[in-house]
Amino acid sequence: MRREWAGESERDQAVETYVQDQLIRPYAPRRRFSASGGRPSAVTRLDVTLLLGARGSGKTTLLRRLADWARRAPVARLDLAALGQEGGKPIDALAAAVFELNARKKDFPRLTFPSFGLLAIAVATEVGGGRDAAVRDMADALGGPDSRRTEVLGRLADAAAALGAPGLVNAAFLLLPEWQRGWARLRTRWRLSRIRRATPELPPGTFLLALNQRYGAQEEEERKRAEAVLFEAFLDDLRRAYGSRRGARRRTTRCLLLLDNVDSPLGSDFLELLLEVRRGTEAPDPLLVLAAAGSYPKALEDHAWGGAPRHGGYPGRWDGAEERFRPERVARGLRVGQLRDLHRLEVERQAKEILQEAGRRVPPPHADSGMKWLGWAVYELTRGQPAATAAVLEALLGFGEQVAWDERLRRLFEPSGTLVDELLERLLPVDAGRELVRVLTRAAAAADLAQAGAAGQLWGEADAAVRREFESFATDALRTMYAADGDPATDGGGRVLHPLLRFLLLRKLAAQDCGDGANGTANGTANGTSNGTWDGTHAVLRAHAEETGEPLLVAYHALASGDLAAAAGYLNERFGRGTPQEWCADLSRLRRAPVHTPGGALDGPPWERYEQLVAFLGEGVIESRLRTVTRLLAAAWISPEPPSAAAADRTGDPYRNPLGDLYAELYGEIAARFRTLAAHTDSVSWNPVLLGKAAQYEGKPW
Repeated sequence: MRREWAGESERDQAVETYVQDQLIRPYAPRRRFSASGGRPSAVTRLDVTLLLGARGSGKTTLLRRLADWARRAPVARLDLAALGQEGGKPIDALAAAVFELNARKKDFPRLTFPSFGLLAIAVATEVGGGRDAAVRDMADALGGPDSRRTEVLGRLADAAAALGAPGLVNAAFLLLPEWQRGWARLRTRWRLSRIRRATPELPPGTFLLALNQRYGAQEEEERKRAEAVLFEAFLDDLRRAYGSRRGARRRTTRCLLLLDNVDSPLGSDFLELLLEVRRGTEAPDPLLVLAAAGSYPKALEDHAWGGAPRHGGYPGRWDGAEERFRPERVARGLRVGQLRDLHRLEVERQAKEILQEAGRRVPPPHADSGMKWLGWAVYELTRGQPAATAAVLEALLGFGEQVAWDERLRRLFEPSGTLVDELLERLLPVDAGRELVRVLTRAAAAADLAQAGAAGQLWGEADAAVRREFESFATDALRTMYAADGDPATDGGGRVLHPLLRFLLLRKLAAQDCGDGANGTANGTANGTSNGTWDGTHAVLRAHAEETGEPLLVAYHALASGDLAAAAGYLNERFGRGTPQEWCADLSRLRRAPVHTPGGALDGPPWERYEQLVAFLGEGVIESRLRTVTRLLAAAWISPEPPSAAAADRTGDPYRNPLGDLYAELYGEIAARFRTLAAHTDSVSWNPVLLGKAAQYEGKPW
């Protein structure tokens, strides 16, 4: 089983702290429920918190960790997608949550659910005057005085006691109080207690089956009405359990309900119903709900986000050095926060465990700090995507003891391996068809998704349905990233693929042809459309950039096709024009042009490959500055960026590939070329900027 590192990162701990702050009840004296509404004093209304994250972002592992962490308190965790695949309805999901919250806890008095339990038994068995009559009576009782509630509960309890314990519903008797006063006559309570002791306990699933089978497809409205009343009964039971003097004293935590996959059909219905029932009353309840979704639930469809997503994604933010998770309230009773990827330091700690597990039999990395080097390299590849980070680190242990760490990283993404396909399966949408994957593979060659969408010849024979799928994907803030230099007013504008997804798709694109991209030329098909190969795709994108008058993108795709001379010529022509910051931004954009290698790594050592790239400079007479710019671009193209340069980056492009020069051997060459350019410029504004760039390459990127 692959390790998950759940709960170890600052991200997970911040969410845990957020839950803990709300789960533990602040001490305050409580009054008994009043006849007018039964609302206790000093109770805070809690919003549902929704965690949004793409596939593989660690939602399920985080919820599993929180369930284990809070196991001493009343806690329930439901996978609503799995329950829905089994034919479950909100009525079943609610019953499953109730049974989990009803479990005995060593340090807390057991929660009981007389209103929910008796109504559920009535629905499952049609005792007490019939199913629909029981639902109407309970709805009337929950909205009326306590005397009316006591009357209805007493009648349903009498009917249940007379019924005995049919095999399918005996589990529901566990939900009822034993000797607590006020909900049934003494004789009835005695009979129910005797029934409970005399009958063997069946798993709650048998009762859930009976509950769900009470309603056929033609009784959808009746089922929904029963679900709403059962939700109200469930919350009313919780309020009363916590609102009594004894409950206020002994129940030191609230109840925790963890809902996974609320974007599934069942999950969306469940969340919507819970929000509606809560909004229908002013009385707060002690239920803390943390839900997780990988896409929009229906409850959010009508919310107007407006423009580009804030903070790089959905509402909610991560504040300060203490990493506080602060979801944002987007509607009454609902808060939303996006689950971020891991930071580099969090990846480093995971890398340290992998190095320790490998032991001394494996030669350490050739770096001053193996932990920092490996953490940096893995982070540059995965950008902290949790599932991919765990998969890459785990895969590094699958080599022989004598294989060096840098060689392990290079081999991971070779076409002969399985990691690329495994990670793509985790990162692509579950319902992604073959045509959408084909289009996304070509789109990965574009500088951003806007260019991919606009380059019509890139699409080939893709039909309108595939285009709609692509547009939906390209504008999804969970599946893509927002580049700072994009235009948020344009569909897809400013949005790019997650850098890891782009890296993996580029590996698929490079594996489709055997040409040597570093020395080849940009060739398209005879009719000007992409033929699905690396060179053909970049030729189409280059031609599109020429048509739209974007010389930087022309140079970008020229370099990706192996035409270093053309890209360097553009950069040399731009030197001395505009500001030095703009020129350095152009260099940053060009250096991130993808390198044509199936596995992402270069053939041979970095210095050897560098000299092959610039070998053409020995042919003929080439102007001195162009020679320097060409060498600078070639070295920067295959070498990783220092963190200080990336932090000051103005391109908004998050794509990285450190496999070309894992130990940053070309940093000295890059620094020397920046100094040469600084020495040959007469501008007082350019000189310090170029020298500052050279200084960024004095150390190592880790």
